[in-house]
Amino acid sequence: MLTALLKGPWIMRNHRHTGFTLIELLVVIAIIALLTGILVPALNRSREQARFVVCKSNLKSYGVLAFMYIEDNGGKMPDAWTSFYNKHEEYRGEPHRYCRWHNPDYDLEKHPEYAGPFWPYLKGKGIHICPSFYRIANEYGPTHPEHVDSIPIEPNYNYAMNSYLSLKNAISIKRHSEVFFFAEENLWITEPYNIYAFNDTAMCVYQKWDSFGTFHLTRDPEEGVVNAVFLDGQVQTVHREDSWRYCAPDGARLSPLNPQ
Repeated sequence: MLTALLKGPWIMRNHRHTGFTLIELLVVIAIIALLTGILVPALNRSREQARFVVCKSNLKSYGVLAFMYIEDNGGKMPDAWTSFYNKHEEYRGEPHRYCRWHNPDYDLEKHPEYAGPFWPYLKGKGIHICPSFYRIANEYGPTHPEHVDSIPIEPNYNYAMNSYLSLKNAISIKRHSEVFFFAEENLWITEPYNIYAFNDTAMCVYQKWDSFGTFHLTRDPEEGVVNAVFLDGQVQTVHREDSWRYCAPDGARLSPLNPQ
């Protein structure tokens, strides 16, 4: 009797329903795909936000250390071109002149002989590169207008100093809360905003050569924001259109977007 029951249709029917049907599997896969589509972008945004916060902290440190340099040098600002690296004019004509930002041969931790007077204040702090910039460098570095294929892309820094402030006395600058000290640039050209891509330690907004970058917190690299530390020590999130407004006390009149 027991054997007959074990072989009966009830057991067979029950056995047939112990696994998933094809439709059930497809439903589960669809749910997993939907959740992945929702969670992965949210996770990426959280990671980018975390990198953005680290970048702000880096620039905050840059501002503090720069004022230590200023106090030690009679109130004089660093030279935007030669305070990080000790040369500038000597690089003219060299094919790698604009590749120092990613050339491992100019990593100042390994080659201190190239270091300028501001470098000792920054040395060993690990604050020279925004965490988001590594992705930007790998993606846009090979298409940089001055890129040399034989030089690896290993970023050494990505913060540039406001060239308007170069070698000026700090007390001579008005409205410190409205003039940026260090900020981030793009690795590509978007006229009329910038006619040069990021290439050295000076951001020449006042000369109408450079502008703030646009690569943070965005899917479109032309529509984002970047960080900047101001002379009063505050770090702000800035838009590209703000570049001229914040480059000097009278900078707003320089904007190429003005109708004049």
